[in-house]
Amino acid sequence: MPSLNSQWLQSLLDPFFMMKSAIYHYVRILILEIFEGNVPLSAAQWQKIRDSAFSFFWLQYSAPSPSKNTPSASAALIPQLLSQATGTVLEIGPGSGTCMQFLQGSQITQIYGAEPCIGLHRQLRSEASRYKMQDRYHVLNASANVGSLTHELIRKEEITSFEAGDTLFDTIICVRVLCSVPDPKETVSGLYGLLRPGGQMLICEHVSNPWRTSKGSIISRIFQGLYMLLGWAYFMGDCRLDQDTERILLGTADEDKGWGNIDLEVEEQWSLFPCLHGSLTKKR
Repeated sequence: MPSLNSQWLQSLLDPFFMMKSAIYHYVRILILEIFEGNVPLSAAQWQKIRDSAFSFFWLQYSAPSPSKNTPSASAALIPQLLSQATGTVLEIGPGSGTCMQFLQGSQITQIYGAEPCIGLHRQLRSEASRYKMQDRYHVLNASANVGSLTHELIRKEEITSFEAGDTLFDTIICVRVLCSVPDPKETVSGLYGLLRPGGQMLICEHVSNPWRTSKGSIISRIFQGLYMLLGWAYFMGDCRLDQDTERILLGTADEDKGWGNIDLEVEEQWSLFPCLHGSLTKKR
């Protein structure tokens, strides 16, 4: 339990206000679709509404604001974490580009931002121009799935072909994104395969509260489950508050090669947003 109870209580309430905003955008877009006569809605249209609503929510939520509540641990840790990125970089789910400011180092040659939410692409390109990175930051209309990534890279003529076993990236960045991928085990395994020997995966993810440990909180874990039951994943881009991402990361690497170095820690274990952060280095 933290020394300041107000900080802990705030972590329990933050998801409520986030969901409230996300639901507002969802209902607004749904009403517009109904008034435009686009009923009954197909499965593809329902998904489009979800994607559009989440785009509007995330653009609003991630915009700089002194009154905005964000998971404090990840916000403070990201700059130092991303300073380790080198070479050809893959950023999974860059969202609106909030991490781009920390990827300007000369040790980085090219950056590929794989963002499946098309509604965020315009803001991503705007951020690239803002930081004068438009020549080396490439927005990909792709998910974290290897097939989706390589198809988009071939379509944009970044690579000519791809075969199983090909490695493409020196650094892969996952910031608040692995909680949302459909099959995290398959995704991590695929990303591991794309990482060059000696390359790093940089991680900053909120995870399931470790309530069984002395630093965890059973109340925070109960609230994680409660928010999930209330529809958190549906309105928040398939995000899962209760995922054991560390176990997935450590358990999906190639058994023969594996991770050469593992440097992961969990901050704010008492909160509803415990933060797993650090790096995993692929064996050479």
